[in-house]
Amino acid sequence: MRVSFCLFLSSILCAYAQFNGLPKPQPNWAGTTARQRYEKLNFTTPAYQKEAVRLVIEEANHVAQQLNLQENLPITESNLVAAFISPPQMIKIGFGNITTSNYTYYVTVSDKFSYLEKHFPDVMKKDYAELKAQYLWPIDRMDTNAAIQSAIQWLAAASMDVVAITNNCNVRAEAFTPEGKNGKHFVPLYRVYWMEKNVSSFSPAASVEFLEPTKELRQLRVNKPQYILRQPLQITNLDYLLSQTNTPSGADLKKRMIH
Repeated sequence: MRVSFCLFLSSILCAYAQFNGLPKPQPNWAGTTARQRYEKLNFTTPAYQKEAVRLVIEEANHVAQQLNLQENLPITESNLVAAFISPPQMIKIGFGNITTSNYTYYVTVSDKFSYLEKHFPDVMKKDYAELKAQYLWPIDRMDTNAAIQSAIQWLAAASMDVVAITNNCNVRAEAFTPEGKNGKHFVPLYRVYWMEKNVSSFSPAASVEFLEPTKELRQLRVNKPQYILRQPLQITNLDYLLSQTNTPSGADLKKRMIH
């Protein structure tokens, strides 16, 4: 039953990849059992994990510099509080991610950097309560046009195709309104969405969230590969890395898993 579930999950993930315009993984299943297929899909080695983490860290350093993030640079393996690397057969549905004490960097769409999220070790509800206490402004100070321009600048800095995004999508900006939509106050925590025109989708093609008073970027997401101008991460010595099954240690590998 467990193997069957894992194969079902794998088929769902492959379908997700196709939906997002990514090539479907094509492992060779000829003459294999269900358990062998499961093991092949999930096979990895500590050596592969180590090299993949190195590449994600390298990319995260580029992103942090381009976006001028409040991050301790350079990011090194010792800075990480969590990490996850997909097995190679699953790589087309997401390369992996790393988390520092400040941000999580996701290399997901077409093996490119595509998501950034502020890392909150505490509960988000506490964060919103603190923002409300510090930044409860009158509603007439809300400026969604300026918020859109700021969001565009962040997308451009992250090497996203802002021309295509703005041409192909409708944009909408909103702020945190703790008193409700008809309230008299708001918190200048803006979220800007781009929804593709004439496309039925539950998720935006791109979105940016930031806190205006401090210019703190809290989230940046681009969900479609055609809008990401960055180069994909590539493992150039895959066969060799998958043959190295003894190094580094299992403890080192465990440290790289998401907590």
